[in-house]
Amino acid sequence: MSCLDEALRYAALGWHVLPLHTPEASGCSCGKPECSSVGKHPRTKDGLASASTAPETIRAWWRRWPSANVGIRTGAISGVAVLDIDGDDGKAALLSLQETHGQLPPTQRAWTGRADADGKRKGCHYFFAMPDGGLRNSTGLAGKGLDVRGDGGYVVAAPSKHASGLSYRWIKSDAPVAAMPEWLVEVLTQHKPALVTSPKVSAPPAPQESTFGEGGRNAGLTSLAGTLRAKGLAVVELEAALLAANQNRCKPPLPDSEVRDIARSVGRYPPQASVATPQASTAETPARAARNWPEPLSSVAYHGLAGQFVALVGPTTEADPAALLFQCLVALGSIIGRGPHYRVGAERHHVNLFAVCVADSSKGRKGTSWNEVKAFCKLVDIEWWSRRISGGLSTGEGLIHAVRDAVTEKVAIKEKGRVVDSQDQVTDAGVEDKRLLCVEGELGQALQCAAREGNTLSPIIRLAWDGQRLRVMTRNSREECAEPHISIVGHITNTELQTLLTTNDAVNGFANRFLWIGVARSQCLAFGGTVDLTRLDELAMRTREAVAVARGIEAVGWSQDAATEWERIYPGLSEGGRGLLGSVTARAEAYVVRLATLYAVLDGSAEIRLEHLRAALELWRYAYDSAAFIFGSAIGDPVADAIVDLLRGKTDGATRTEISKHFDNHKTKAQLDAALSTLQTQGLIRNAKCETAGRASEVWQLVSV
Repeated sequence: MSCLDEALRYAALGWHVLPLHTPEASGCSCGKPECSSVGKHPRTKDGLASASTAPETIRAWWRRWPSANVGIRTGAISGVAVLDIDGDDGKAALLSLQETHGQLPPTQRAWTGRADADGKRKGCHYFFAMPDGGLRNSTGLAGKGLDVRGDGGYVVAAPSKHASGLSYRWIKSDAPVAAMPEWLVEVLTQHKPALVTSPKVSAPPAPQESTFGEGGRNAGLTSLAGTLRAKGLAVVELEAALLAANQNRCKPPLPDSEVRDIARSVGRYPPQASVATPQASTAETPARAARNWPEPLSSVAYHGLAGQFVALVGPTTEADPAALLFQCLVALGSIIGRGPHYRVGAERHHVNLFAVCVADSSKGRKGTSWNEVKAFCKLVDIEWWSRRISGGLSTGEGLIHAVRDAVTEKVAIKEKGRVVDSQDQVTDAGVEDKRLLCVEGELGQALQCAAREGNTLSPIIRLAWDGQRLRVMTRNSREECAEPHISIVGHITNTELQTLLTTNDAVNGFANRFLWIGVARSQCLAFGGTVDLTRLDELAMRTREAVAVARGIEAVGWSQDAATEWERIYPGLSEGGRGLLGSVTARAEAYVVRLATLYAVLDGSAEIRLEHLRAALELWRYAYDSAAFIFGSAIGDPVADAIVDLLRGKTDGATRTEISKHFDNHKTKAQLDAALSTLQTQGLIRNAKCETAGRASEVWQLVSV
């Protein structure tokens, strides 16, 4: 049978298949001179994410690549896990295991293409039903030469061609797929090697204050692993130490499989290397040393799937972990869509977020951070990735057009050239998917557009954040959107922001609909880094499943302990602050609720739990500190700011005449009155009467800034 015939047969069994490259006389069909996976890697640009059981898709692939090898995606998506017996080492390891635990049950088996010089087969695949609780890819956990392909993996399948010249061939293709023996599941998930005795390593002391709670366990163990690895522990020693620390210090403990993943990930670094973790944003770069750079996010912020993404990708990139985390959450909130919400009276807060990464210079790796998030989200939702990411914000009308509803108009019905009636007709089908992520790599351009007289971008963006109907009341604009779900990611330098954010937008509710995130390069990687694609794909699969669950959630409420905590902190969050900083952070309570709601639904929960609230509060703390770093003590009114600068140098205050002279008498009385009123209302200045020989003089003095 051909690879196409077999691919269709596999698909009929529910196994997701994909086309792979093929060995050729010159090497691999991919054309790379030194391909390290000849005839084994996916041909499709989306890799494993494209695996399918749809016959039309499969036939289209083989029409395009008639000689393609066929791959079977393993894991929960296909319901199978594969034990790969690789060479003499694998055979010896399997024999040892079977002598201890018993024979493997009859199941579907296939020869791989690996062979010795005499053509004798040296590799075999055992197909088993996917165990309950899942099974990840692993290499050598059960013994040298014994690999497993589970969630996030795939295998080359018969009758694919191997680089040796042999073809993969079924040994038993008609046997039922057996359940994996419990002893093998235990070996693969608990990692109790039967062939190698690991040295015993005592766990480091666990003082009470160093325990890791939910939301902080992964980051805490990663940090500990980095410390131990830097001291020279071998990977097997590192793993044993983390397993013990997990039991003693994590409340509750993580699954052992996750702990082993942390050990293997950190173990990739040489013993004396600095291992980047989500907390690695403490690097003392010039940007971080300047002024009052926000304290790095604590481990509670790296909760759930978004935190796991940062833990996986962070060590391989120069991007700021905070930039990775915030943008990942914005993207996932966009992918989820409009369904989940938190209700405050008649108002609904959905999980669409606006975030801007602000760097002190063009070297802040803003674009790098978004590229990492975008690559991950492509694996999560390829349809959204290809159709619902856009840029080039310039007008409110343009934004509405991207999510417009269908347009229906009255069309005349004519008979013999005379209008006899009219009927409704759809003249524009509109856009069915109301999700839209606007990515503005040069946010300054959008701010310039919004500042132009008559431009509608600013008010429409405000309505979009609120999730309200979008429409522009002009005769020439009939487009509108009743239920938008718009999210925004922006990048800008601090200098551009200070120059282009208008006073009006700073105080009219535009700026406070954004999270302003200070970002800087987190580490220096001269040769870049490489993320573990297998683990990334496995995380994407789990995220995809979480998104599907989240879309089924509607109104989100509170758990009892989270509600008690929210009631306690709400007054302080909702009180607001003074000056420009107070204006741009005026939606504190709304943003904390949105972030907590997003954390909850990504956990599949219709309740905001305490860990979700604490993660959201930590994100808001970082955003607020970033805003303080960016906007400082400015008032937001240039005249008021100039008055503060004047009074700062006059301990005895200044009269109105002196204030007017400070502006060379170019400000009107109304302008000065408005600025003085703003400062007095915010408690920044006070006026007093100064007795003179003549009429008493009014003196303005600075209270605090």
